[in-house]
Amino acid sequence: MVTVEEVFLSGIQKLNAAEVENPNLDAKIIFKHILSVDNEQFELFKKNEISSKITKSYFELIDRRIKREPIAYITNKQSFWNDEFKVTKDTLIPRPETELILESVISYFPDKKIDLNIADLGTGSGCIIISLLQEYINASGIGIDISKEAIKIANENKKLLKNHERLKLLDEDYAEYNLNGFDIIVSNPPYISQDSLDIQKDVYDYEPHLALFSKNNGIEAYNKIISNLASRIDKNFFLFLEIGLGQASEVTKLLKNNGFTEILTKVDLANIPRCVIAKKIIN
Repeated sequence: MVTVEEVFLSGIQKLNAAEVENPNLDAKIIFKHILSVDNEQFELFKKNEISSKITKSYFELIDRRIKREPIAYITNKQSFWNDEFKVTKDTLIPRPETELILESVISYFPDKKIDLNIADLGTGSGCIIISLLQEYINASGIGIDISKEAIKIANENKKLLKNHERLKLLDEDYAEYNLNGFDIIVSNPPYISQDSLDIQKDVYDYEPHLALFSKNNGIEAYNKIISNLASRIDKNFFLFLEIGLGQASEVTKLLKNNGFTEILTKVDLANIPRCVIAKKIIN
């Protein structure tokens, strides 16, 4: 019999030989997933003997990582904001830069007890709307996605909420859905140009293209969202959009042309414009 540590080191060597980034970290995440242990337990288990069955399962997952399958899809989970969300190949993997949307909403609405109605367009795993409802305990909202499979995963993640009846998840097209009645609308839509050559293999090969790519140099999804919202007639609202590199001016122009005001762009930790905020005042 071999030990956990011996098998773990062998996994690192295989990942390193395949030139996978962060082989030590990836091997550890995979092993912790296989053993269902945390960091402290993993260190305690290192000298323990390991069965051939667990060893086989471990190396099967290592091989998937060697093929550049993202760790989040191998473990079916990804941390975002204050929770861990289930993800599959039907949902985009939540990314740290998307947390800027939540930070922006909180900066505009610092009272966490306020009664808000929030809509999340292209909700995917539900990470944005669920995280917002975790922050705003009296808020309610909807998550909309055209992918039925994504909505199924979002419904599983909905269980993170103590009162999950506050959230409705809908298989709808946000370009046509009636969005009257919401105080806040958030979206991380597909914004990568279909002609883009600058995209990582693990993203292109594994993440859902429906959630990644948009026509017209990545602007089409914003055009659909903003055009739909421009026809709202019930009350004032704020819009928070994640954007891609080089899209701030075009999205800002779309917003101005559709009657939005108080338009502000925020940058992420890499100093890249990442979130556009705008207000629609109903006259």
